[in-house]
Amino acid sequence: MRVTVCQLLQDPARYNNQQIEITGTVSRGFEDFTLSESTCKNDNLIWLEFGGMKGSEVMYCCGITATPKRPETLIVEGVKTSIVEDAALERFEELTKVQEGYGRARATLVGRYFSGKKTKLPGGTFWMGYGHMGIASLLVIEQVKDVQPL
Repeated sequence: MRVTVCQLLQDPARYNNQQIEITGTVSRGFEDFTLSESTCKNDNLIWLEFGGMKGSEVMYCCGITATPKRPETLIVEGVKTSIVEDAALERFEELTKVQEGYGRARATLVGRYFSGKKTKLPGGTFWMGYGHMGIASLLVIEQVKDVQPL
């Protein structure tokens, strides 16, 4: 199912646990591995993680190890994930995994989306449960279809 970042952020529950294809801006660095779109007027966040045994190498919270490989396949909400390791993924890594600061790229990703839970806070209503301090919904990247530098 093809969806825009704005559509996803406007109605996270509609896409929960769905395989989606989405294009947006990826930011990757310390406590940040997110997908966004500057035209969206929404405070919800989409956290990214790789499927399968590939680690994101992003330090983001409480005992999470920023390693390139997991000891076991990533399973989220009972769903076993995978990752296509090809030239597009290698290019994605080259553009987004930097030694200092934040890597950024424009990418089209295919993966499984998990909305998290709708949570009311003093600042508004947010979809939460994943990523840094549990502040985001989650897209598990299973394939990078295209990636371009910003």
